[in-house]
Amino acid sequence: MIMTRKEILKIIISVLIAALTALAAGLGLSSCNVTRVITNESQYVQRGDTSVVIQTRTVETYDASKKL
Repeated sequence: MIMTRKEILKIIISVLIAALTALAAGLGLSSCNVTRVITNESQYVQRGDTSVVIQTRTVETYDASKKL
């Protein structure tokens, strides 16, 4: 089967459109997700065997998307 120039040109254009679409989707859908965990602990020992432990934990999450 012999292809004509028009058929070859249609195939090349289709491949280029598919590649450009994939590239645009990759750039347009890129995103960033960052999570930071902060833990603070304080201990205080009283008389005898009684002790107090105060612990706080903070979780921060940041989601961003790249906008063109």
